[in-house]
Amino acid sequence: MSTAVTDYLGELGTALRVGARRQRRISAEVSDHLAELIADETARGADDVLAAERAVQRFGAPAELAAEFNADAVRYALSRAACGLAACAAAAFFAAGLSLQTGAARPWPSGLVFSLVMQLWVQVPVACGAIALFLAAVAPWLRGTLLAGRPAALAGRSLALASVLLLPVVVVAAANLGTGMPAAERLLLAIVVAATPVAAIIGLRAAARASWLGRSAGEDVLDVIAAVGGALAGRWSLAARAHQLAGDSWRMARERTPWLTRWLDLRHHPWRAAATVSVAAGLLLKAPDLLIGDPDFLGSAMEAAAVYTCFAALGGVLGLRAVRPLEMRSRVKIATTA
Repeated sequence: MSTAVTDYLGELGTALRVGARRQRRISAEVSDHLAELIADETARGADDVLAAERAVQRFGAPAELAAEFNADAVRYALSRAACGLAACAAAAFFAAGLSLQTGAARPWPSGLVFSLVMQLWVQVPVACGAIALFLAAVAPWLRGTLLAGRPAALAGRSLALASVLLLPVVVVAAANLGTGMPAAERLLLAIVVAATPVAAIIGLRAAARASWLGRSAGEDVLDVIAAVGGALAGRWSLAARAHQLAGDSWRMARERTPWLTRWLDLRHHPWRAAATVSVAAGLLLKAPDLLIGDPDFLGSAMEAAAVYTCFAALGGVLGLRAVRPLEMRSRVKIATTA
């Protein structure tokens, strides 16, 4: 191996921020490609030293190539962590639902605490994990674009929040493994106890590396959702009809009841809209109790608080924010002059 190739691989290895196994594989692939380029230059009449130098120049700067490999590794880590954390949170939620239905054992430390942590508290990391999975895996696949910039930073922050919020869930799940619950519930709780710490560590590492993909301003969660809706509309006719129906319905509602649509507009008043949706969700989730004449207002209030907390996480952590008056004036000015 020539000195030029050795120096190139050394600089590449120094700039790579991946595991040792992946680094060895990348170095082997780059070495093979460089060998092909050297063979091509030799066939054109260059000697071995000159062929190696030209091959290295054609391959590009090692720092830029390493940045691309690092970005791919971060995207993979974000997607894997989002899948793991969302699955762990969902398993805890379903385990709590099964345990409360069977009533075979008295949960630790009490039924109320078990319900609050495993059914209400866990909804927040479920939402954060789902949004991270949407931003890191689903949206890039549907849009055909790579994850970068603000969506990557938002996905990283959501993973960090989910990782931290799942710690009380792990504590409660571990303490209830020996309470005599049925085997199915204990199996789910055991999966939560064993898998969540690993998923949380992976999630925190991925969140710390999300900044490698940039922190540029631009899209927030609503922008990505809108772009995904447009991408789906362009792929399937059924999705296109649904997208058009939703757009027409919203425009009609804005024309007939502008006060209501403005109240529910997440762009302008995210927290007013969040409060309204939270109350409605709390009532709808307890609708069966209302129909039989046994309203559970405390349960409705707790469900509404859980939904609102999810909105708060999506807002403060995932970039959902109101349009500031100055920013709104700037947009209106741009639209007027365009």
